[in-house]
Amino acid sequence: MKNVRVNSDSSVYSLMMPTSRKAPSVSDEKLQVVSAPKAPAVRSDDQLIDDFYARLTKQQLDWADSNKDSTVTKSEYMDSQARLAKIDNRVFDPATAEQYWNKLDPTGKGWLDESELREGYENLLPVSVGHLDANYAERLRTRQG
Repeated sequence: MKNVRVNSDSSVYSLMMPTSRKAPSVSDEKLQVVSAPKAPAVRSDDQLIDDFYARLTKQQLDWADSNKDSTVTKSEYMDSQARLAKIDNRVFDPATAEQYWNKLDPTGKGWLDESELREGYENLLPVSVGHLDANYAERLRTRQG
C-alpha cells in the first residue's frame, strides 16, 4: 500500500484543513442596498390638534352640506344627525341635536361656513394631547396578564 502525502499542494488538503471564510458582502452579491424607511416628521401638540379639527370640520361639512354650497344650515345639520343616528342604529334625539347646534351657532344666524363650523367644534369638543410618562409603556409591556 502506498502512502499518500497530504500537504498544502494537494487538493485533499483543502478538505481536511479548516479555513476562515469571508462572508459575502453586498458588493460581491451585487445586491441593492435599500435604506430604511424614514420616520414621519414629529408634529407638535398644536399641529396634532389643528389636524384633528381640520379633519372633523371637513368630514362634517362633507356629510351635512347636502346642497354643497360650503355652508351648513340648521336644517342640514339636523338631517345629518338623524341620518347618523339611523346608521348607528340608535334613536335620533332632536333635543340633543338642537343643543349641539346652539353651541355650534351661538349667534343664532342659522348657518355656518367652514371656519365658523370649526370654531363651533373647538368650543363644543375641546381636546388636548396627552403624554404618557417615560416608564408607562415599559410597565405595560412587562405586565403579567
